[in-house]
Amino acid sequence: MFELISYQKFRDTPKVRFFDITIGTSNARDLVFHDGPAVSPHDSPTGDWQFYLHPHQEDNLLAVSGGRTFYLVNFQWENPYHIVRLDAGKEILRIPPGTFHRSISDLHGSLVLNQAVRSVNTSIEREFRVYNSAEIPRLRWVTSQGAPAPRQHGLERREWAA
Repeated sequence: MFELISYQKFRDTPKVRFFDITIGTSNARDLVFHDGPAVSPHDSPTGDWQFYLHPHQEDNLLAVSGGRTFYLVNFQWENPYHIVRLDAGKEILRIPPGTFHRSISDLHGSLVLNQAVRSVNTSIEREFRVYNSAEIPRLRWVTSQGAPAPRQHGLERREWAA
């Protein structure tokens, strides 16, 4: 399942803090900037939710500034649908391969560092396909209002909502 990973502060100087955020197995880095309340991937032209799913990539996401809410669906999990809040300066969110995911940034945007772990011989084109929930009935159902409520993580922190 997904995981929230703590990291360590290793040094303090006046008004400066140093953190070790290393993901030892990472072999790729992405820096993703959302300008304002962006949705990624964006909704389809008909308003259906869209998701990424990386078949050969593990994401390890750290919010550097702002915050993001992630919607995760993995049919291999006991509870397939989770909503996870990722705030700057908190944990690293590990999303395993094969997990549908999308995110929405705060009103003022966010900056997220991904220390990805990509399988050998994979390609950006194959890993960054967009999946439309309207074309995957089970995905559409599990994220609908008629389905059981998703498990929520970190959403009790309300300072980000304003």
